[in-house]
Amino acid sequence: MSREAQDNIRARAIEWHIRLRDGDDATWEAFAGWLAEDVRHAEAYDAVEAADQAIDPLLPHVVIREAANDQGEPVQPPARRRWGRGLIGGTIAASVAAAVLLFSGQASSRYDVVTAPGERRVVALDAATEVTLNGGTRMTFDRDDPRFASLASGEALFRVRHDVRNPFRLEVGGNVVEDAGTVFNVVHERNEVRVAVAEGKIVYNPGAGAVSLDAGQSLVDRGGAARVKVDDVPVAAVGAWKTGSLIYAAAPLSRVADELSRALGVRIAAAPSIADRPFSGTITLDGSGAGQLRRLSPALNVAIEEGPDGWIMRPAGSAAP
Repeated sequence: MSREAQDNIRARAIEWHIRLRDGDDATWEAFAGWLAEDVRHAEAYDAVEAADQAIDPLLPHVVIREAANDQGEPVQPPARRRWGRGLIGGTIAASVAAAVLLFSGQASSRYDVVTAPGERRVVALDAATEVTLNGGTRMTFDRDDPRFASLASGEALFRVRHDVRNPFRLEVGGNVVEDAGTVFNVVHERNEVRVAVAEGKIVYNPGAGAVSLDAGQSLVDRGGAARVKVDDVPVAAVGAWKTGSLIYAAAPLSRVADELSRALGVRIAAAPSIADRPFSGTITLDGSGAGQLRRLSPALNVAIEEGPDGWIMRPAGSAAP
């Protein structure tokens, strides 16, 4: 792994360490997903936590003088909080971590763009290259290199200017997508990468074992699988979420639930008993958000119920326990 990639992972670990101080259930779930993406994420987080614990014994000896304290009297550092995995940084440690993040941001030209569930955002990299982020997506770009992007999680639609001498490269889940004059869609969630091409061509993991996709083709790369799975896909279905349509051909209900979550801005999951059930059809988003979920029940042949942790799809006719 390059030094820059290591620095990016370390910066993300520090950010998670700060966010988890007051994290809600959604934050913890997102953190668990980040850990599961790559074993190096857990290693980086453990290193940050160990550094935080090393600071802890020094805090009783730290004197803080606040600018607003006219008397110049020392202020004792606040008590530190603990969590299930170990020690969470208090104000002093969080300030140190924030300073490290600030320094990293100044030293690197790379920056993150994050969308909340239900939000979309367009990032123009040059006059003919733009990336549209779906809801619940996190990406990294480079101010000095418009031919680079990294998709940490979520979904994005790419419209890329082709340059044979300087191809656009997307890093996703330890893999590389290289364009050859393309409009393509990429999803990265859990331990899976999905790529679909609407125009032109892409090369997945250039070099030995490369997989080429033309317009109307898609691939699924599941962690642990011996090889990627390549299928045909209707061109109209690629990135159709951008115009409010979700198009499926024998897609598992777990995927439908994930994509509804991104599009509607609500948490929705499929019960394990129906998570792998295939669904074919088109869902047209009507702009009513969560209100549309119950109206989707007949089309999906499921019961959709709201609970304390979000919505869940259950077998039709079933009741929540």
